[in-house]
Parts: sequence; C-alpha cells; structure tokens
Amino acid sequence: MTLQEHRIDARGLALEGLVIVASILAAFALDRWWDDRRERVEERVTLAALQDEFLQARAELELYLRVHRRIEGSVRSTVDALRSGLDRGVSFVSIPDTALAWAYIPPTTQLSLGTLSGLLQSGRLGILQDPELRTALSGWAGMLGDLTEEETRSLEYVQYQLDPVLRKRVDVTAFVSNKLIGDLAAGNLPQAVVDGESRIPVDLET
Repeated sequence: MTLQEHRIDARGLALEGLVIVASILAAFALDRWWDDRRERVEERVTLAALQDEFLQARAELELYLRVHRRIEGSVRSTVDALRSGLDRGVSFVSIPDTALAWAYIPPTTQLSLGTLSGLLQSGRLGILQDPELRTALSGWAGMLGDLTEEETRSLEYVQYQLDPVLRKRVDVTAFVSNKLIGDLAAGNLPQAVVDGESRIPVDLET
C-alpha cells in the first residue's frame, strides 16, 4: 500500500468516525427533542386538567362557603339567645328548629383535585414550567391539611360537646338524621322544621 493510499484510508476512517459520532449526537438531540416535546404535550394536558379541576373546586368552595356561613350564623344566633336568656334570668328560650338543625351539621369540604394530588404525590410537579405556578400548587397540600384539621375540630365539637348537652334537654332526633342534613344542604327543609321551635333550658352548661 502506497503512502497516498494509506492517507486515503485514514481519511476514510476519520470520515466514517465523524459520521458515526454525528449520528450518535443527532440521535441524542432527537431523543432530547422528543422527550421535551412529549413533556410539553403532557404539560398542556396537565394544565387543562388542572384548570377543569380548579373551576369545579371554585364552584364547590362557593357552595361550602354558603353552607359554612349558614352553620356559623345558626350557632351564633343560638348562643346569643342563650346568653340573653341567662342575662335576663329566664329558665327557657325558644330557638328556631332551623338554627338547631344547622348547628348539627359539621362543615365538610371535599374538593376533587385528583390531578393536583397525583402531581404532588408522584413528584411530577416539575413538569410545569412556570415556577410561580409550581410554588403556588405545592402549598395546596398544607392549606387543605389546615382546612381538614379545622373541620375535624368542628366535627368533634358537634359530637362531643353540642350533642350530649342538647340531648339531655331536648329531643334532637329530628336534627341528627342524615336525610335532614341532606335536605338542609340542598335547601329542601321540611315544613315542620321551618315552622318549628324548641324550648332550650338556659343554664351555664348549655
């Protein structure tokens, strides 16, 4: 083999090597592009699902807020009536049955946030490119945890404080049925509850 032929073979091998390296780099670049494209598609799908969830959650929260305000107002009016009776030295006060029924409903908020929960639990929140959105969404678990803790305390208040005291003083059967709770939440109050009143003993325990 002549020197010239040797040089031609060396150039051919070098060229072949460059083609192989370029092919490998092109394949890596294509993989990265494909992965990025797939992630962006997944991000768009995720954002659309999150938007649907939060629109639904907003409607649910507005409903829960109305219910919570009604519960709070009923408890406050009942306590105010009892305090007024205590101040006046009377033995009984009349409380509307609607107020007593609402007081028996512990607030419960259950939002349908499956996509967000999945992102948080799987650690896939990073698929969202917007850092402010990631930060805002990452705080939701704590916010919902605080809400659940508050509502647990409300449930315990109804079960362990309100119910035992009132059961000793009035017939609470009508106020603790699941059907009545459903009717109250739906705005379908039985006429007997709408028109009824209960005489509650006025004492420090009540």
